[in-house]
Amino acid sequence: MDDLYIDNTPSTPEIKFEKSGNLSIRGKSLPEDPKRFYNPLFKWVEELNTDNVDIQVQLEYVNTSSSKRIIELLKKIDNNSKIKHVKMNWYYEIDDPDMLEFGEVIQHNLRRTKTNYVEYDDEE
Repeated sequence: MDDLYIDNTPSTPEIKFEKSGNLSIRGKSLPEDPKRFYNPLFKWVEELNTDNVDIQVQLEYVNTSSSKRIIELLKKIDNNSKIKHVKMNWYYEIDDPDMLEFGEVIQHNLRRTKTNYVEYDDEE
């Protein structure tokens, strides 16, 4: 299993998934075909075999179809029995309560993941 890196585009986020368990999703997520974009991530997560996973999510914008895939992906990580501990830092801009709420909705769908909400100011 190799690390997975997908460069960002104007409509897709940057993905850095390391086999060590450090996972990062950053940018905008509004691909034309979210299933096609996210499917390689689902397959990669199925093969992930590590004790600890540390997830960093910093999304600027997510369309509805992407939000469903992101929730499914994070649930798949949360349900992976090979992983003992899952932590997630959910970043949201100080003036973006919708992104904070999206993070809270996701946390509500997870059983084991410990989530830390990180507020930031993009203008700093």
